[in-house]
Amino acid sequence: MSITDLVALCTTSSAPLELQYSTTSFTPLDLHSQMTGGEAIHAVGFVNSVLRKVFDVIARDRTMNSKVKRGLGVLKREMSMVACEIESNEEKNQGATHESKIVLLRDLACEIEDFIDLTWVPGRGSGFVLSAFGMDPRTGILQSIDHFKDSIQAVRNWQPDAGGSHGGDDGAATWSCSSATPTQSYSQEAALRSICKHRDELGRLLTEAGGQELKVISIVGCRGVGKTTLARAVYDHCRASGEFNCVAWVVATECRDPEDLLTKVLKEAHSTAEPTTRAAEGSGISDFEQTSLQSFLRDKRYFVVIDDVDNPEVWHHIKHEFPEEGHSSRIIVTTSVHSVAAQCSWGSYVYTMQCLSNDESEEVFWETVGQENRSPVLQDASEGIIKKCGGLPLALISVANYLRQRGRSESRVAGGLTKEHCKRAARALGDKILKGQDAEFLKINTALLQCYNNLPDYVHRSCLLYASVFSRGRPINSNALLRRWMTEELAVANDTVTDEEGAKSCLEVLIERCIIEPVKINNARVARCRVHSIMLEFIIHKAISKNFVALVDKDELLSRKGVGVRRLLVQDSSKEGVEDADIDLSIMRSLTISGSPLLDLQACKLLRVLDLEGCKGFKNSDVLRAICKQRFLKYLSLRETDVVLLPSEIQCLEHLETLDIRDTRVEVLPIEVIRLPLLAHLFGRFRLAHGIKQEISQKSRLQTLAGVVVTEPDKSFENIILHAGKLRKVKICSNSSRNKWMKMNSCCNSPLLRLKERFSGSKALQVLSIDSSDFCTDFVSFLGAPCAITSIKLRGQLKSLPDTPTLRELLGLNKLLLISTGLRIEDLSALQNLSCLEYLKLAEDRDGFWGGRFVVKSGGFPSLRRLCFEAPKLPEVRFEEGSMKSLTILDLLCPYPDIPEPCLSMYFVSFYQVHPIANGSSRLGVAGVQYLDNLNEVILHHSTREPKVQAWKEEAIRHKNKPSVKRQQQPIIHAA
Repeated sequence: MSITDLVALCTTSSAPLELQYSTTSFTPLDLHSQMTGGEAIHAVGFVNSVLRKVFDVIARDRTMNSKVKRGLGVLKREMSMVACEIESNEEKNQGATHESKIVLLRDLACEIEDFIDLTWVPGRGSGFVLSAFGMDPRTGILQSIDHFKDSIQAVRNWQPDAGGSHGGDDGAATWSCSSATPTQSYSQEAALRSICKHRDELGRLLTEAGGQELKVISIVGCRGVGKTTLARAVYDHCRASGEFNCVAWVVATECRDPEDLLTKVLKEAHSTAEPTTRAAEGSGISDFEQTSLQSFLRDKRYFVVIDDVDNPEVWHHIKHEFPEEGHSSRIIVTTSVHSVAAQCSWGSYVYTMQCLSNDESEEVFWETVGQENRSPVLQDASEGIIKKCGGLPLALISVANYLRQRGRSESRVAGGLTKEHCKRAARALGDKILKGQDAEFLKINTALLQCYNNLPDYVHRSCLLYASVFSRGRPINSNALLRRWMTEELAVANDTVTDEEGAKSCLEVLIERCIIEPVKINNARVARCRVHSIMLEFIIHKAISKNFVALVDKDELLSRKGVGVRRLLVQDSSKEGVEDADIDLSIMRSLTISGSPLLDLQACKLLRVLDLEGCKGFKNSDVLRAICKQRFLKYLSLRETDVVLLPSEIQCLEHLETLDIRDTRVEVLPIEVIRLPLLAHLFGRFRLAHGIKQEISQKSRLQTLAGVVVTEPDKSFENIILHAGKLRKVKICSNSSRNKWMKMNSCCNSPLLRLKERFSGSKALQVLSIDSSDFCTDFVSFLGAPCAITSIKLRGQLKSLPDTPTLRELLGLNKLLLISTGLRIEDLSALQNLSCLEYLKLAEDRDGFWGGRFVVKSGGFPSLRRLCFEAPKLPEVRFEEGSMKSLTILDLLCPYPDIPEPCLSMYFVSFYQVHPIANGSSRLGVAGVQYLDNLNEVILHHSTREPKVQAWKEEAIRHKNKPSVKRQQQPIIHAA
């Protein structure tokens, strides 16, 4: 904020700063929501950080007037008191009043922080400067401080208005509806038909040959996908078939503890056991109570379903009570947590339920609504509903039942279901699911609310809500999500983890619980992800109800009325649509624009996050100048925009931490960017400006430099590489123009030669990526120990690999990716001497790998956990006994020719061996998989045909570890 702006702000009216705030309007937010533990603690933590900023201002500004200093001191003390009161009342949890005070306190703290940031420019004594111009801002500052004092008292004394906490569209979501009961029109038949494929596959798992031991099968998937319905169908069949001596069905979440669960299983099993068996065990109540579950089941073939297990400790406490020997007994566990499924079962006995296809979704929807209503106009109007439901059976059936009821109730007025009914239902679907006031939506409301409330703490819930600020219908870049969480201080560090580790852990938890699903996995990490469609609708309206975010979607404003909001997503909207929404941009902290024109950023003064990915209109230099005035900006994404040049004014972004200019036309990075004092992460494909000296590099806080193009020897690149002490991740590229001078320079003069100095020591690089055939060759030529780099990615032609002694000395290397190297496949086998390597990807983008076989000998790759082949054609692979003892995942991402289908004939290529076929030639395959003792997952190319996938699954059953076999996630193609 410039001195001119501050002067104007302080002289506009008699109470200039007060006009910037709206705390005097105390609108109860989300009054009926269940505020879970931790939200008050998080709010108080934020308040304390703001109070520290107030204290820093008092200590820093020695020219501050005594009245202003006393006023800030009082403000700090009273804010601390109200925070302490709320924190002390957290255990009592005084209902809606307590919850509203927390929301109001957090909002007030944001306003005080904005006031501090706008009034005291960091590092400058604003009072002294303004006095030099003959202007005294104290009057306005004191008035604002008095305003905040009144606001603090209003928060402390706030009580809900009589009757003000209920009713109206502005009322908060109601999480329980005691009068509502599940609708009787719930289409169980439609749900069962929609999962008939799953029922058949699960039936095959139950009957697979596997000896007489107990088999535990886990059904895992997101809530509402039909796990319980599937398990119930199988349970009813098994109970009616008489194949089992006793059966039992128990819902884990309805049990007080593991002991209660076991008691209910015993009671159910006893009640369904054959009369002769019950008599032998003792039918009296006292005898039954003294019988343990283990002794009761010991001589029986039993079938048990444990529904809705959400804690891995449950299975740990109860598994010993189920006899494993003999009788071919079966247990089915349903869960929405992957770790629970993995702990209960292994490999092929973990059954992952997928959502319905679009055709299956339409079938379920119209069967429930009623085929008599299926007209071309209604079918067209229902497309939005089916898309939002995302193939989730419970969501489809809920909204279909709702429409069926509306059609019946309005049959006399409108003649039945109309196009407008469908349109309104599509628009209001998320809100109706959130409130759960209609009986038809009670089940889906309960399922999603349980999913949200069962997250470990408020941090995880806030991070999930934050996903609502990303564009709908487009996968989320996982790294961008993590960096934005950190920028907005949602995933914060503690004594044991850093911000980055905390953010990664949070994402893992959300994926683990089937809330966020990966849609693209690159190099053993989730590159892109998405929130399931119906869950996204839920969290969007949840975030809006909590004043967490506002949306302008297709010119329609979704926001709390009359309440300021600090995060905004503008999607598929016109500039006029945003202007008509009448949003106060002056208090906005986070702004994301997708598929919409750029807004007038002059009105924004407090932005911390600005994401303009895919926006056009940067040819107007005023746009970039307006961005460069965002003094508090920490995160700026210009990815896929039409930016050509970054102006020198970018040096004003003194708080910028992340700059993303990937897929833009920026070719040269201004030296002003490198000079930014807090810049940590820089992404793009650019040349460095000349003149970056050693002292400039030493001041840099860069941690990530991804996409620097080296076209000629230049000290700027060398200085950054050698002297940016915090630099840990580097991606280096080159272009064809480099070949002109490379011919005149030997490898000894390579610009990468000095890079060797960053191989080891306390400032060693951690991640290095090179996209250049010339540079790859240079790098390999001087690669050697000691080397502390943990991850290396090389894309480009190589002449050879380092010799075996050198490979054995690279003890720090955990991750290696070799792409389009042109090396023979048998030469790549030498990599098995990397004793500490945990991930290896070998990829070719031409016809495939040259040479004969990739053979891993006994003792080879002792630490490797994941091996990936990606090429048009799968090379011939053989694992010898004693090799790859740690391997858990094998990726065979090779679409052509088809991966050989296992068969049991004389001439075949099996999952275990490669044999010559009848004509004497050989077919590509994988040999020796039976020696991979820890293998639990095989991933095939997404184009692999279903018969072959099933054949591999059947063959995998014979592996002692029962690895699961599945296709890779189908790549999602989306508009830019």
